[in-house]
Amino acid sequence: MSSLEERDVGVAVAPSSSSAGLGVGAVGAAVEAVAGVAAMQEDVGIRREGPEPDPDEPPKKRVKIPEGESGKLEERLYSVLCCTVCLDLPKASVYQCTNGHLMCAGCFIHLLADSRLKEEQATCPNCRCEISKNLCCRNLAVEKAVSELPTECTFCLKQFPRSSLERHQKEECQDRVTFLSIVIYSLRERLL
Repeated sequence: MSSLEERDVGVAVAPSSSSAGLGVGAVGAAVEAVAGVAAMQEDVGIRREGPEPDPDEPPKKRVKIPEGESGKLEERLYSVLCCTVCLDLPKASVYQCTNGHLMCAGCFIHLLADSRLKEEQATCPNCRCEISKNLCCRNLAVEKAVSELPTECTFCLKQFPRSSLERHQKEECQDRVTFLSIVIYSLRERLL
């Protein structure tokens, strides 16, 4: 067998060849080992998706993380994108300190006003670096990401991106109209 054939196959067939790597017995043992690993994966509950893999390739493990441990992407993003002061998702502008800690516009202005009243330098609540209107900047990427996160309409309980929720509640939500008419009716009854 030529060295080109050995490279294509990856295993030499003749054990007496000077460039032989593994013999025929070793190839059989390797194939059996791969089949044994695949059987163990099926027993443990690791499922392979897609076409059957080549027996000469090592098996790829795909372990599915239970949803309770990882949580939904939206839930994980809420904790990452929330304001470091009020721990809520920003509703408008998002500012960041020089180290990247996020603050909603209301908390940012509140921190600056408090420090001015105390005649102190305002600092980031996380890292204590100085913050000011000149040192901090808006984080447009976070603002856009927050505006695309889903939120629930308080009237019809449907999910909408945060950017379109206000328009939905003011103009489109039929349950809001029903809710408001019930509230108006009950207020009218109490007053009369």
